[in-house]
Amino acid sequence: MSVSSISGTPQTYETTTATATAAAKEAQQKDTAEKSTAAEKNTSKDVVYEKSNTTKKDSANQIYNRDSIISKLKADQKSRADSMRGLVQKLLSKQAGKFNIANQNLSTIFGEAAKNADPETIKKAQEDISEDGYWGVNKTSDRLVSMAIALSGGDTGKADEMMAAIQKGYDKATAAWGKDLPDISKRTLEATKQKMEDWKNGKTTAQDYADYLS
Repeated sequence: MSVSSISGTPQTYETTTATATAAAKEAQQKDTAEKSTAAEKNTSKDVVYEKSNTTKKDSANQIYNRDSIISKLKADQKSRADSMRGLVQKLLSKQAGKFNIANQNLSTIFGEAAKNADPETIKKAQEDISEDGYWGVNKTSDRLVSMAIALSGGDTGKADEMMAAIQKGYDKATAAWGKDLPDISKRTLEATKQKMEDWKNGKTTAQDYADYLS
């Protein structure tokens, strides 16, 4: 055996070993990369799954909130109508009382208030229920319309609801009065209804009643 053949054996072994080591390292790196990719895919799936659950939860909350909002709107609607009815009843009752005092000669029809009124009070009541007076048809109906607009939030879509409440308020005032309200109150009701129709149909705006909205 020659020296050269003996000396070549370790070189061949070292080359083979290095090749095997490199192959093993490459295989390990590939395996690690595949596991990393698989983990990313699983993570992605988890994210989608979580997102789906969140969406369902949000949808459930939206449904719950929607029901809550509907209930609140119904309560608001009742409160709005009740408030309007009470305001109409109060204002028309006061107007009728002023009419009662102003027409002291009709005290046998309208009660005892006029009998006990002094001349100055009677004169003031007569001014109040005049055409341009504070309790006259025009200004009283203006106040009622301004209140209706305020309670509706300026939404003409609620005009019919407000008009129904105004009629109920008038009926309540009539019942409290114990007899038909004076003609001035009837004319005030009709004027209020007409002004509400005009507002509903865009012929007037809330600005037309701004003096009473402050």
